[in-house]
Amino acid sequence: MEYFKKEFNAYNIHVIKTDRFKTVTIELNFLRKIKKEEITIRNFLSEILLQSSKKYNTKRLLSLKSKELYEANIQSSTTRIGAYTNMSFSLQFLNEEYTQEGMQEETLDFFFDTIFNPNVNNGEFDNHSFEVTKEVITTEIKSMKDNMTKYSLIKMLEKMDPNCPFSYNGFGYFEDLDKITNKTLYEYYQDMIKSDKVDIFVVGDVDVEKITQSIIDKVKVNTLKKEFKDIRLEHNKIRSRSRKIVEEEKINQSKLNIGCLLKDFSLDELNYTLKIYNEILGGGTESKLFLNVREKNSLCYYIRSNINSYDNLMFIYAGINKEDFDKSVKLIKREMNNMKKGKFTLEDIEVAKKAMEVSVRTITDSPSRIINVYYSKELTDGDDIDEKLKKIEKVSYDDIVRVANKIKIDTIYLMCGADKNEQ
Repeated sequence: MEYFKKEFNAYNIHVIKTDRFKTVTIELNFLRKIKKEEITIRNFLSEILLQSSKKYNTKRLLSLKSKELYEANIQSSTTRIGAYTNMSFSLQFLNEEYTQEGMQEETLDFFFDTIFNPNVNNGEFDNHSFEVTKEVITTEIKSMKDNMTKYSLIKMLEKMDPNCPFSYNGFGYFEDLDKITNKTLYEYYQDMIKSDKVDIFVVGDVDVEKITQSIIDKVKVNTLKKEFKDIRLEHNKIRSRSRKIVEEEKINQSKLNIGCLLKDFSLDELNYTLKIYNEILGGGTESKLFLNVREKNSLCYYIRSNINSYDNLMFIYAGINKEDFDKSVKLIKREMNNMKKGKFTLEDIEVAKKAMEVSVRTITDSPSRIINVYYSKELTDGDDIDEKLKKIEKVSYDDIVRVANKIKIDTIYLMCGADKNEQ
């Protein structure tokens, strides 16, 4: 793989040249500081732009054109990255080598036209596309409770700090959806094009100069990009004693969530040492939590721990019976304390490192994962694949004990069913 970066006043172009794929993948990212009240409108915007465009003014016409371009696939998403929100549009299409001359240029025209030439009349988005999209977003917000594991995590994070971006509901909010009109949506779209930090990524076996020039010719962003900083969430106040919160919902299986805010961790501790710690503690079927809480004591249906380094957050989640709440928490705390005391083996470390190394080595099997690595490098001065492997190998037993002693539980949250519902 070869990496090339072209910096312009309004955006950056990143090209990762590789012959591993028969396809070319392009990702266009719009990044800005997150505001809770903008989550819903950004979800709405990312969806409506794929409903129609000025040139292909129905979903059917867009789909027909996509098929004509050898099933060129356009997708969109909105995600939070620490203190920022990222709207992403991705295109994957068959390399011109396997189609016909001129197909790459035609496909790029189709992609960028979809984003930069929306179906707008008199300063308003097309009403049919608007109403269809509103139904989609309404359904997505309603679906929040379809996955009670995720929903219980959202509720715990709200209890930890309702004003922190990590507690924001990524599905959006009905009260904000009701405020969106065809006109305000287009006004927001114009502001996004003008104000957001823009990064464009290309992965594939491409002519770097040719595809860079094609993007320059087609991307309609010309305002100076804004500088940004502090993408990671920092927590100045850490609770000296953890608290327990129990809430009832109409569920059959109780959901236990334990949240830990992380403070004073270096980047390498967050990205490497802590992730190896997490792998040993609750990363899979060989972890301490799985073996000792689930298998030996049969206290949960599932149990895992996870790290979000952008949020400086670690959480443990499990499905349990309500009557096993206290015992489950006690055993989880015991396993965390054992990690602090160094009660794990060098073999545990090697198994964890191997799992991380396999994950890193398989990055090159996926265009989207390759882009994620280079985008992270752009946003946080992160490491490339070779650097990641070297730093994983350097993590020591003492490093893991050190980070284990910096982790403190903030909130223990149980979402449980009423007795008549829980089984």
